[in-house]
Amino acid sequence: MHILLLILGAVGTILFYLSRISSGAKDVADAAQTISNIPRRRRHAKAVNTRGLALVRTPIEAATVLMLSISRMSDDRRLSDRERKMIERQLVSEMAMEPDDADGMVLQMELVHEDVTLPESALFPMVDILLPAIDKADARRLAGMMNAVAEVHGKTHEQLEFIRRYRERMGLMG
Repeated sequence: MHILLLILGAVGTILFYLSRISSGAKDVADAAQTISNIPRRRRHAKAVNTRGLALVRTPIEAATVLMLSISRMSDDRRLSDRERKMIERQLVSEMAMEPDDADGMVLQMELVHEDVTLPESALFPMVDILLPAIDKADARRLAGMMNAVAEVHGKTHEQLEFIRRYRERMGLMG
């Protein structure tokens, strides 16, 4: 009888330690899975938390943001209907966009530009997008487009300075 109790005690002890080992292995596997998902989680969190000018990716979007910045430097600090129409006209005539696409682009970039307190703060990030993507001729055309938007209500000193700084950053001064 005592041998039977000893065998049952040994089997019970072995089963107890096997269950502990298997749960430990499961914990190690879960930890490895969690660690392997960290890069994906970070990419997702970064994409979800992206706002404002960080959403601008293409040269057309950057050009639209620059023209919106010019319009917000006018005396009333708002995008008027005339300035909106001028920006849309510039996108259609200079960038061969359809009128509906130009309207959508202006609306989308308005939402992106909404969080920008100082319109001039958009210059450097947008130039960083434009520099590798467009040539000097396109950069000159964009300066002309910004001039056209600035002329809608009469150019201010701030607008002229913004365009000068754009031309300087794009290497058009020489």
